[in-house]
Amino acid sequence: MTLRSALGRPPGSRRTDLGHARGFGSTGRGTEHWYWERLTALALTPLTIWFVVSLLSGVGASLEAMQAWLSVPGNMVLLILLNLFSFWHAQIAIGVVISDYVHHEAAKLAGLITVKFGCIVLGAFATVAIVMTGLQG
Repeated sequence: MTLRSALGRPPGSRRTDLGHARGFGSTGRGTEHWYWERLTALALTPLTIWFVVSLLSGVGASLEAMQAWLSVPGNMVLLILLNLFSFWHAQIAIGVVISDYVHHEAAKLAGLITVKFGCIVLGAFATVAIVMTGLQG
């Protein structure tokens, strides 16, 4: 085995290394995922802190008191934003893991579709639950 064939070029090929490598480079999509993942993480940081502090302040409260807390429009909006950003961030992160570590194209596509639709459906259910609970308070 020669060095050239070890590099993946067939023996006797007249293509240069650059010509052989064209088409195998970056698609430029990694930057977009990196950007959105960081942006959602940035949004989740203050929302998570607000949520933890709110939960700790409600320790021992009755169901009616928590429903009244959730019925405040600001609390409901912040909780919906926390929900949506959490599922968006999860969808991006799990999608990157699937893209990087699943090598069978059909399984990769099925996994990406499943994660995307799963996050959409679960996010919608959670948002409806937040609104319904808040409107009962």
